[in-house]
Amino acid sequence: MANWITLSRLLPLALTVVFLYLEGVAFPWAAIPLILLLLVLDLVDGVVARRTGSVSRLGSALDVAMDRLVEFILWVCFSDLRLIPVWVPLVVIARGLIVDAIRALVLAQGETAFGMMHSRLGRFLVSSRFMRDFYGVTKTCAFLALAGVHALRRHMAWAGVTPALLGAMFWIYPAGYALTVLAVALCLARGIPVLLDARAVLRRGLPDDR
Repeated sequence: MANWITLSRLLPLALTVVFLYLEGVAFPWAAIPLILLLLVLDLVDGVVARRTGSVSRLGSALDVAMDRLVEFILWVCFSDLRLIPVWVPLVVIARGLIVDAIRALVLAQGETAFGMMHSRLGRFLVSSRFMRDFYGVTKTCAFLALAGVHALRRHMAWAGVTPALLGAMFWIYPAGYALTVLAVALCLARGIPVLLDARAVLRRGLPDDR
């Protein structure tokens, strides 16, 4: 059940991308609740997995993969829409690929993506429910703010500029940029312990390498 909830995020993700790029005033606004739905589904699948006792290596891998897909696609879209600089998706994607390559080795050793963390700092930054939720909420708030800026910008282009719209843009865009920087900082901070705690696995290598 939890795995199906994880995979169900594909539909709102696809619709979000479509709505961000469709012409018209209403479509960018419609992308905002879909981004919020992505967060809700991400939280729900974890709750369901724990309450039903269905936590597994497959579920952990699917959850991480879906998180990557959501953040990679949305960061690239917002960069393409000129809302954030290109270094944001480049940094996030590079970090994600490196960390996931290491996690693939760990999974081959029979451990889960989050169970591989052994240091106290690593368990807090990477495996703790607080940091996972905090990072997810931070990313989502950044996505929501950036989508709001895009919707306001589209609205002003179609319907004209008003003091209310300018006032909203004045605080939403800086908030979105600040949240973006915070999300990237958290992304990097959560990746470093993976590199450190995976050293033992990397030294052992895969069974086929022996």
